[in-house]
Amino acid sequence: MKWRALAMIMVVALASAMLMTGLYSGLIFDHSIDAFIEETNFPDVFIELSGSANRSDIEDLISRTDWIETYELRLKLDGRYLHEGKTYPAVIIGRDDPRRDDISKLLLKDGEFFAGPDSGCAVAGMEHIGVKTGSTAHFSIGSSSFEINISGTVQTPEYIFASSVPDSTLPLPGDMVVLYMNLSALRDLSGMDVNEILLIDHDGKDEEVVSELGKELPPVSRVIYQKSHPSVVFMKIGAGKMRNMFPLFSLIFMLVGIISIFMTFYKMVMNDSRFIGILMSLGYSRARIIASYMSFGGILALLGSILGIVLGLLFTQGIMYYTIAMMGDIKVAYPPDIMPFIIGIFYSLGSVMISVGIPIILVTGKSVREALEHKPSIRVATIPFSLPISRTSLMGIRNTFRNPGRTLLTILVIGMSVGVAGSWIVLSDSAWSYMTEQVNQDTWDLRVDFAPEISRDNVSSVIDMENTDYVIPFTYRAGQVTGGGGSESTFVVISDRVLEIRDFEIESGELDPSRSVITNKLASELGVGPGDRITITVGSRTLETTVGGVVYDILMHAVYLDSSTGSSLASPDMTSGVFIKLEDRGTAREQAVYLDGKDGVSRVTVQDDIIRSMDETFGQAMGLLYFFFITCLIISMVVAASAIIISTMERDMEFATLDTLGVPRSGVVLSMLLEIGIIGILSAILGVPFSLLFGKLFAIMMEEILYYFPINVAFAQMMIIFSFGLAFVLLSALFPLRYTRKIDVERTIRERTAG
Repeated sequence: MKWRALAMIMVVALASAMLMTGLYSGLIFDHSIDAFIEETNFPDVFIELSGSANRSDIEDLISRTDWIETYELRLKLDGRYLHEGKTYPAVIIGRDDPRRDDISKLLLKDGEFFAGPDSGCAVAGMEHIGVKTGSTAHFSIGSSSFEINISGTVQTPEYIFASSVPDSTLPLPGDMVVLYMNLSALRDLSGMDVNEILLIDHDGKDEEVVSELGKELPPVSRVIYQKSHPSVVFMKIGAGKMRNMFPLFSLIFMLVGIISIFMTFYKMVMNDSRFIGILMSLGYSRARIIASYMSFGGILALLGSILGIVLGLLFTQGIMYYTIAMMGDIKVAYPPDIMPFIIGIFYSLGSVMISVGIPIILVTGKSVREALEHKPSIRVATIPFSLPISRTSLMGIRNTFRNPGRTLLTILVIGMSVGVAGSWIVLSDSAWSYMTEQVNQDTWDLRVDFAPEISRDNVSSVIDMENTDYVIPFTYRAGQVTGGGGSESTFVVISDRVLEIRDFEIESGELDPSRSVITNKLASELGVGPGDRITITVGSRTLETTVGGVVYDILMHAVYLDSSTGSSLASPDMTSGVFIKLEDRGTAREQAVYLDGKDGVSRVTVQDDIIRSMDETFGQAMGLLYFFFITCLIISMVVAASAIIISTMERDMEFATLDTLGVPRSGVVLSMLLEIGIIGILSAILGVPFSLLFGKLFAIMMEEILYYFPINVAFAQMMIIFSFGLAFVLLSALFPLRYTRKIDVERTIRERTAG
């Protein structure tokens, strides 16, 4: 009984631990993110101007605008960092006071803040390419080069990841340097004044402030609200994934646990039927008998819940260890909230009480005579021919199917557990494959951004390159799109040849940029589709148009327009950049360095950098996914051990008899291994389709909180799921084998024959 009770406690503990972990992890992420944003006074609005603006004019305009609590004017430029013969993209930001803490506070990680024109602070994380405290870093902006002494490294939620892909809705990590330096020194180097405004406003008046400022501001290239900032979106998505996926994940295991617990208690109560009948014949009331068994179940549930709290805290620590680096290495803040643990305790109590209550009510509902006459139902099938195997092997096969109903239920429960574990392998491989496929749909090799915008007629003089398949001018705007009762930040891409820059995959509608083509995540957030009207706002300009088609894109919230349709948002005679497809993609890095040194070029993005960043993102996630996979397999092992221990303990008389007949222990072990092996093989086979089923279920959730991707299962994945599932089920044999070795033959026979 000890092992059986322990197995039930472990099943309850693991299931409740996953529920508690899911609920508490979501709270931790939310709390940590909110604390991080609050500590750093993260701006409510970032306004990026298309070109340089006079600082005094901007300050005068802000002083006449209501609802602004505080602000900062900065100069932010794209440049290059040079190290050991290699160049890396860089963002160079000039600010007056690095110690300022009322807006966009920098958290010092190492060293000290910069104090003069020749020093600067870099965002931590690029030490491996030489950007570390005490080093001298070499930078270039256009054709100008300069050196900066790195006085310290800092952390900021603005660059939770130093991403070289600024348009992505998710920050993609990569080797990009973010440098903060003296504003006056950067102005002297570049000949520009300020081009970025950071705002903290009153009472959530973000859009009102932007609308008011937009009437008099110089041309705006991008507006980013705090809720739409890539870092905030990424952190919130991370918290949302934990908050949504872990509770569902735990519900599945709680279902598995309930089935296992019910199976255990049902058999235990049915085996106690004669004992219960004797108690009823002695005058014990049914209510008292039910109460005693319910109390027993309550004790197991309470012990399982206590162990579940301990395991839940350990699981949470493990998840924090694997995910905190993915979340930008922010400081973990644990909220003093016990509600997840209270929910887990009540959930455990409820599931166990149901599992105990149903069988005990069924048994006590019988008459005393029916209860006393109950005999365990064990059927042994016979076949009219002999098999060329040993008797102990035959006994193992017989024991597997002596109770077909329970064997089938055991295989189902273990198969579900293996399936949940395998779903993480299916999920990760499918998502990675789809992300790679999506990124490869872009046909361009280089994207060149200009600052300020230039005339389309002058593109050929700036991009004087040969050996190109195409050079497509485009105009890029950041704005707000409204429709379907919602409003979302978006990027607007305007070009007459917009359909050539990407092999668009249509979700619905048609590729018609004369109306508008929008990405599927944006359409989902707004609740719009083909034929619906949307309003696009860029600064003080607006455009009302119809959605022509919806396309898949995992990286961007974007609206694609042709020049005629987008003329009310941007002049068709001007361009903010070009997409370039090279005849030889292998020269992309060399060409990027060449173009980056040209006057008027603010940024050169290499398509291969995006692909590499995507790979790095998923590479970081793999540790967490494998943690889930192994955790699920351990739970599968416990569920399997619980079911097998039940079956083993019912046959202690059989094992004792075999021992008295002189059957060697090795034969008994072989019989049990064969029995567990058959159950393991069938469960692992069943786990493969269950992994596909649960993978599809989790993918639906991912589509709601992140992005859509189809589920595909390769043969290699099936073999991994089958092999690991079988291995962990076979490991569960350690528990019953240990039990059979410790059976006291004399005591077992004496107790059983005495009744």
